[in-house]
Amino acid sequence: LNGELKVIGVVPDNVNVDSSDKDICSKSVTLLKKTLKLACYIGVNTVMINVDNDKNTNLARLCAYHLHESHGRPLWLRVVVGENSDHEWNKWNNFLSLLPENQNKIGLVLELTEKVPSEQDMMRWYSEVLLAISISTKLFVVNKCGYPVLRREFQNLITRSFKNKVQVIIHGEDIHGQGMDAYQKYIYHLYESKNPLSVYEEFSRGYEELLQIPLQPLKDNLDNSTYEIFEKDPIKYKQYEEAIYQILLDRGSPVPGGEPTRQVIMVVGAGRGPLVRSSLIASRRSKIPVKVYAVEKNESALIILRNLVKDPFFSDVTIIDSDMRTWQPPEKADILVSELLGSFSDNELSPECLDGAQCLMKEDGLSVPCEYTSYLAPISSRKLYNNVANQPSDSAGEDPFHLGYVVRLQCVNLLDKVLPCFKFVHPNKDPVIDNSRHLSLEFLSSTDSVLHGFAGYFDAKLYRDVYISTHPDTHSKDMFSWFPMFFPIKHPQLVHKGDKIVVDFWRVVDDTKVWYEWALSAPAPQSIHNSRGVTYWIGLFS
Repeated sequence: LNGELKVIGVVPDNVNVDSSDKDICSKSVTLLKKTLKLACYIGVNTVMINVDNDKNTNLARLCAYHLHESHGRPLWLRVVVGENSDHEWNKWNNFLSLLPENQNKIGLVLELTEKVPSEQDMMRWYSEVLLAISISTKLFVVNKCGYPVLRREFQNLITRSFKNKVQVIIHGEDIHGQGMDAYQKYIYHLYESKNPLSVYEEFSRGYEELLQIPLQPLKDNLDNSTYEIFEKDPIKYKQYEEAIYQILLDRGSPVPGGEPTRQVIMVVGAGRGPLVRSSLIASRRSKIPVKVYAVEKNESALIILRNLVKDPFFSDVTIIDSDMRTWQPPEKADILVSELLGSFSDNELSPECLDGAQCLMKEDGLSVPCEYTSYLAPISSRKLYNNVANQPSDSAGEDPFHLGYVVRLQCVNLLDKVLPCFKFVHPNKDPVIDNSRHLSLEFLSSTDSVLHGFAGYFDAKLYRDVYISTHPDTHSKDMFSWFPMFFPIKHPQLVHKGDKIVVDFWRVVDDTKVWYEWALSAPAPQSIHNSRGVTYWIGLFS
């Protein structure tokens, strides 16, 4: 659909290398080998093969030979989706299980039949490396103008698949008398008339399933481009502004006949000043006077802040060059404002920073955010798993499966509902502050699938009913400052519908760093990932 010509070699339908008939099997092996060899000779980079049998061990063996001898030229495997989607998915998964080292070189083609797969079934197929959907001309019907079109259910399926960059293959004969171009033009029409991308989808284009190491703003200073990306978020700072506005009204509004009470706002981790601006706008809206302290330790960001306060709009702002945990203020704060949250809420050390900074607050002072919670859900994503598996180990031999990644999740299937994990509240009134956590979460698989890891989300209460969220059910519309987290498991786990999935999650804290450990205990136990924080940790100091 991008205008490029792609030639795909197709192995004849009569090839059945797993036939119980020895003669058919022998002739099929010979024909398959010749076909694959010819494809390499004439420069066809992709070959499509049918996966027809319940048992495809010989086909998997021959595919492994071809992938080795052709130096990794990809294979597309076509699966017909009919009445029994579970059976067809298990057939596909069994085939892939025979080729664990070659899964990144094998793509899936779904051939549709009269039975339209359910949305849940398609989510499972999308979590595979689904490259194309094959549709017969027999599935088209004629519209009132005599041209071939698809039924509404097929239209919706095809249009939805475009989000996952799935290609469309039309096969069969022209049975409607308008030429094969008519089918192609109709698919182009569906592509052109699909819904426009949302703000979130537009911003995240190109980041789908891209593994990113989480930021460490305490250990490392953020660069200018990172600040710039975050500041483009159209939602986050509006929500902060609204929360600060409501607090100012609650704390600073004058009694009848009196004057409004001046409020002290401390923006800790001010960066280049977006929350400073939000605080001042909230002050103007509420007509409550404020004094703003912008506390920042990044020397480069401080240059931007110092230029910012030359503008008269920022005349009530004082710049503080300090770590928020060690600064000694001339007065206490009514409102402590921060944006220290990570993709898993606390993974950029917001609890440690805000606990260290709460001495800056008045006894009745308020924190924005005032609480936040991380969430987890079991997911299946063959592409994500392959991406992790293809990550090189570093010079110390550290395993990429022992890291948590920031990822724009696209080709994934959630296997159960999202459950809350760790919660933090600010200011922290505990007599002894301990930010270590441990939780065991139990899920039930909604379908037959392969568990590849866990998706991490968060929501944060800024004040009262003002929230920001990446939780799939409550995601703040158009907010793109955070993608979810992905915590992989090293050994993919086959699960059946109704199977119990149990994972233990730890947040471990010592004097210099914080890290996560996670371990699957059901349906089958696996080793603890990132034990002792040997691969992935978040530093408390620069």
